[in-house]
Order: sequence, then structure tokens, then C-alpha cells
Amino acid sequence: MIELAFLVLLLAGGVAAVATANSLVRVIIGAEVAIMAGIWGAALSRDLSLLAVAAVVGVAETVLMVAAVYRLAKEGHV
Repeated sequence: MIELAFLVLLLAGGVAAVATANSLVRVIIGAEVAIMAGIWGAALSRDLSLLAVAAVVGVAETVLMVAAVYRLAKEGHV
């Protein structure tokens, strides 16, 4: 039960960080917390295929977020 509470806390914290962010860096941090919660939830289910998919999605999301921030920084928005 404590695992479920921690998982919900991580997901809610990530979404709250994204919703209240003043900068793109805080948006990235919030999104990463939510992705980590998803990967952790998949690990708790002990389903290896679900864990693999969650890890791949987490890596892809990180690459896309970093690319977006790099582009915005290059254009002078960050």
C-alpha cells in the first residue's frame, strides 16, 4: 500500500510541477518526475515488457524535451 501512495505522490508531484512552472526547466523536471513514476509503477507490476516500454518512452521523452529546450535556448527564449 505504501508503494501505491508513493506512486500517486510522484505522479501528482510531477503534474503539479508542470502546471505551476515558471520556466521550461521546471517543466522538464516535472515531466521527468512523472516519467520516473511511470517507470517505477511498471517495475512494481513485475511485467518486463511493460517496464521495457516505459523505459523506452522515458528515454524518448527526455530526448525530445532536451531538443526542444535547446532549440528555444538557441532562439533566445530561455
